[in-house]
Amino acid sequence: MRQMRKRDNLDFRFLILDFGFQSQIANLKSKIACVLCLVSYLCWIAPSEAKIVESIVVIVNDDIITKTELDDRLSKERQVLQRLFRYDEARLSAEMEKAKPEILELMIDEILFTQEAVKKGIQVSDTEIQQFVNSLKNQYGSQEALEEALRAEGYTLDSFEREKKRTLLLQRLIEQKFGSELDVSDEEVRRFYRENRDEFPGRSDAVKLKHIFIKFHTTEADKEKALGRAENILKRGKKGEDFGKLATEFSDHEPTKASGGDMGYFIPGMGKHDPKLEEVASKLAVGEISDLIESPGGYDIIKVTERSPLNPSSTEGGFEDEALTSGDFKVRAQRIFIAIWPSPASEDAAEEKANSIFEELKNGADFVGLVKQYSDDPLAKDKDGDWNEVSIDAMSPGLRGAFDSLDEGQISRPVKTPFGFHIFKVVKRQALTDDEMEQLRELLRQKRLQEKLSEYSKKLRENAYIQKLAED
Repeated sequence: MRQMRKRDNLDFRFLILDFGFQSQIANLKSKIACVLCLVSYLCWIAPSEAKIVESIVVIVNDDIITKTELDDRLSKERQVLQRLFRYDEARLSAEMEKAKPEILELMIDEILFTQEAVKKGIQVSDTEIQQFVNSLKNQYGSQEALEEALRAEGYTLDSFEREKKRTLLLQRLIEQKFGSELDVSDEEVRRFYRENRDEFPGRSDAVKLKHIFIKFHTTEADKEKALGRAENILKRGKKGEDFGKLATEFSDHEPTKASGGDMGYFIPGMGKHDPKLEEVASKLAVGEISDLIESPGGYDIIKVTERSPLNPSSTEGGFEDEALTSGDFKVRAQRIFIAIWPSPASEDAAEEKANSIFEELKNGADFVGLVKQYSDDPLAKDKDGDWNEVSIDAMSPGLRGAFDSLDEGQISRPVKTPFGFHIFKVVKRQALTDDEMEQLRELLRQKRLQEKLSEYSKKLRENAYIQKLAED
């Protein structure tokens, strides 16, 4: 039956979608209950005796929702919840009790929309329905196989035909009422994705960039200040204070700071980190703390936490290289990096220069020309400012924010980092796949439709007779 639903979109989600990514997932699978016809509910056995064989829950103009119909809808919703979440019986009953009022309101809306379709002269012929059912019979091989599949989903052939008729009525009402108002452009899809990237775990945009880097010009006084901090932390570490806690509290290396400075496994000499740092790590014993390791941007202190031979055929730790020999080894270390922070005057000068360059770019200056003229990144400068393709999620928060709203060819405002200001140009941005684009387009269309149907429902209810009756 799930296969049949996919072929015909029987879920008719536009009436019931809850567009929070994680809220009330069960509503995403609800179906329209069939209540097109007025149900006769009194059976007169004798003039002096009447028995109610069908209880009415709600009267909606000339239609009704019966207790049986409501119970049937709740039963189907219950099955969906059970399949999705595998709740125990107590939790399942509690969730259904919370959902019951909302489900009843949805059923009222469904009747109002169907009544409105009939008023507007929208028709679905019996011939259309029969043609559809015949195509399903052919797909399932026989009427018996089709009816068996329908029974598994709680339908008879008759109730299924009525639901299909209502579905088509509502689809045509929506087309007539809203038409192109539901169209969603490619740009709207991309903007929605950018603004809600955190709702898509496991997926990260990759961007290829050019950049102009204006560095802070630090003074000897700046270096002395950083050196003093680093020497103090080194002393505390060598006296036995917890290295990880020192890293968390004092390190200026954001990628490792939160994990107590953990650098993970690496093979000295393979170039994963600064060559000087890897060389020092190769000579330290487990538990040993290095002296200060000076670099242009600051001072490193490392502590080796593991050291072991590396089997050439092993991929443990993510390494595999045919050139490795049995004498090679891997290490794991913790890192504390103390940056040389520039003086306020240096920061102001760099920011002023970056803003001036940005103004030139806004006025049409050639990006590569300004890279060659101004950039302080010698490696990228020789390659017209090119960076490798990088994952946005792998960037520091400050950098990542610069790209969330940029498309290919666009240029960022100057972005401050610990060592200077960057101006980025997005050369290429990994686009959503066609399938992802269409999934998000449908999501946005359904959201837009739900908003319009909610407004439409309020308008119809203003002039409708709706009476809820107490259930027995």
